[in-house]
Amino acid sequence: MTADVVKGMVATRFATAVNIGLVVIVGVWHLGMDTLHVLRGWPVYEPQAAAAGSWLALTVIQTIGSVLLLRSVLSARTARSLAAAALVTGVVATATYPVGETIGDVSWAGNIVGWFGVLLLIQRPLWELITLLGANMAVTVGFLAADGALDQATVSHLLAMAYTTAGIQLTFAYLARQLNAAAREATEIAAGQAEYLARATADETVHAERRRRYEYLRIRVEPLLSGLAERQLDPADTVVRQRAAVEAARLRRLFAETDDTPHPLLHELRACADVAERRGVRVTLLSYGDLPELPASVRRELGEGALLVLSTAVTRARVTVVATPEEVVVSVAADAPPETLVKSPGPLTVSALYDQEENQLWWENRWPVRPAP
Repeated sequence: MTADVVKGMVATRFATAVNIGLVVIVGVWHLGMDTLHVLRGWPVYEPQAAAAGSWLALTVIQTIGSVLLLRSVLSARTARSLAAAALVTGVVATATYPVGETIGDVSWAGNIVGWFGVLLLIQRPLWELITLLGANMAVTVGFLAADGALDQATVSHLLAMAYTTAGIQLTFAYLARQLNAAAREATEIAAGQAEYLARATADETVHAERRRRYEYLRIRVEPLLSGLAERQLDPADTVVRQRAAVEAARLRRLFAETDDTPHPLLHELRACADVAERRGVRVTLLSYGDLPELPASVRRELGEGALLVLSTAVTRARVTVVATPEEVVVSVAADAPPETLVKSPGPLTVSALYDQEENQLWWENRWPVRPAP
């Protein structure tokens, strides 16, 4: 998982938490406070059907907007359409108030339309919410003017109401955006630190792998090269030549272990076969089944038997890899001497057979596939 994916997941979870809180606030306000206002002012609304229809229509808009927001499928077009519908419904509700009660005790639509704007436009640019709140305030001023109630006291009351309602709604929307930005920044910092640690760990792993290779060369190859250089070993000696072939194959496999290939085991076996082919041995490499992901240590043990047989083959060899859901089997048949069977390639299940009449050596390694927990 990349750092960008992690940052996106954290930011999405934080935004979801903010959205849930907003849905709860709007739901409690409309289904609680607004319902009480409608019931209290029910006798004075005219017509009452319009008041009830407005409340019901806003409930439907709230439900649709909340569901789409929580499912993260609230598009810009849908959000704007629902916000406009809420504003129009608020106009209808305000028209049912008695004369002079546009911002009185029985008024309820203006405040909830503002909260609906926050709910529906929380993911939109802030100017869209400001526009809705401004239009909502203009509706209130228009009804007050129509009622002839724009005196100094009413204007002061209106300004105080705008400060305490629209101000809180704008502040909530602004803080939600700031918190989202802070969460994203903190996530980016944490992801950067994690990426740095991952790179450091990878560098340490590469360094440890290089040290392992150097140690291998020092223990296995250096004595052979030193013996040849100091004339303590005779290149014409069959044992020395066989030893050199084995170590050459091991080196090729060691280098192949770090190659990024779809099937590293086959690649490493091919590297061992190349050494034998350079000596004139005809090598056939066959593979059946889908190979699972194998650790380097397991691949090394599976290939060790094939390496030994291929290094001592005279004219021909056949390597077969069979992968099943239960096990991975590596077998090799070649005209190699029986002395090759002296060493076991490791703790894996090993089978070996030598046909003296045909001078045929058969070697097989099995690794049981352990299912992932």
